[in-house]
Amino acid sequence: MTCSSCEVLLERSVSKVPGVNKVTVNRAREEMTVQGSDDITVNKLQEAVDSKYILSEGSNAPERQFFITKDRERLAEIGAVLMVILGIYFVLKEYNLLPKGIGISENMGYGVIFLIGLIAATSTCLAVAGGLLLAVSAKYNEAYPYLTGWQKFRPHISFNIGRIVSYTLLGGMIGLLGSFITLSPRMTGVLTIAASALMILVGLQLLHIFPWLNKIQVKMPKFLAHKIYGASQHGAPSNRGAFFFGAATFFLPCGFTQALQLYVLSKGDFTTGALTMLAFSLGTLPTLAGIGAVSSYVKGKAHRHFMTFSALLVIILGIFNMPNGLALAGSAFSFGVPQAIEDPNINIVNGKQIVEMKVDSLDYVPSQFTVVAGVPVEWRIDGRNAQGCAQVISLPQMGITEYLPKDQVKTVTFTPTQPGQLTFSCSMGMYGGKLFVVGG
Repeated sequence: MTCSSCEVLLERSVSKVPGVNKVTVNRAREEMTVQGSDDITVNKLQEAVDSKYILSEGSNAPERQFFITKDRERLAEIGAVLMVILGIYFVLKEYNLLPKGIGISENMGYGVIFLIGLIAATSTCLAVAGGLLLAVSAKYNEAYPYLTGWQKFRPHISFNIGRIVSYTLLGGMIGLLGSFITLSPRMTGVLTIAASALMILVGLQLLHIFPWLNKIQVKMPKFLAHKIYGASQHGAPSNRGAFFFGAATFFLPCGFTQALQLYVLSKGDFTTGALTMLAFSLGTLPTLAGIGAVSSYVKGKAHRHFMTFSALLVIILGIFNMPNGLALAGSAFSFGVPQAIEDPNINIVNGKQIVEMKVDSLDYVPSQFTVVAGVPVEWRIDGRNAQGCAQVISLPQMGITEYLPKDQVKTVTFTPTQPGQLTFSCSMGMYGGKLFVVGG
């Protein structure tokens, strides 16, 4: 059995066999217990279920693998697909083809915002929203292999409709009512960590190389699942869940999304906020709908290779996002940031520590500095050349998240209260540096 839906499908099929009074299926133990008349045989039960399920009685059951698959052909296929993914990445990186984004500026047109959506859907937003969508769609296709391509694609339509509706309405509310809808950097970091862990788990389950992982399932109570299956044609679930899942992506961490949220917040207008986020969500539509189309209509051997490709890509994206979430949550753990150094270049003016920093594309110059606890800091950030998620800077330990305008230097003031190490980063936690606080 490959997923929790198998339990429900088997129970519904076997319960129709004459003489069967009760049937209980447990996926974790790979067991089915049948109660009924004495003339029930395994052959009769086998005829009642899909041919992909092989039933064996008692000690005749095949030995189960609890750690890692011994299928060398499967492991070789996974290795080959992984090499293809890494090869594509290094080629894109070598020729500078990985999109970084275009700038968000004051009074930009909705056409520019649409282009930002197109770019975001192939970069930062793909890492989280696209990765989760890919993971969920792959699990959905695995759970319902008998559905047609159109039936598999319908939830993707609901997902994208929910995403567009949510972005439009909540974008307008942010513009009208203020920042209470936007998430704090710490909460964004927690969501990133949770989403990354889910992506890694689902990806490993889709590879089917660690059978024990199949015991970890997030599922609804079985009696509710039976009611849903009974009310749906061929056991296909309602698309309502896909709609709300798409709507919830408004709160998923994406650098462009958060930059635009702060942008519409500064406008203070419902219509501007709604139209801005509508244009952005429409820009992300082609890529996300394309993921749905490919995952829904691919068949045969190509489907197996696509599932392997999806699983590995989801795992890679999950691993890639994890340190970003830790940085946003305020953890001192990060990659690629130097250790503390003394900083004699901090200027003291009128009792304030003046720190000047430039954001060049996605780089911070300098990427670290040292200040004294108890003395106010005036952080002057020149973000006029910032791109992508670097257009928003976050210092989660101080509760600071600021949009960097394209026409002026942004000044952020705060007072560190105790010695320690703080981390600042872009809104995705992908790029940033460290702020060291020493005692006075």
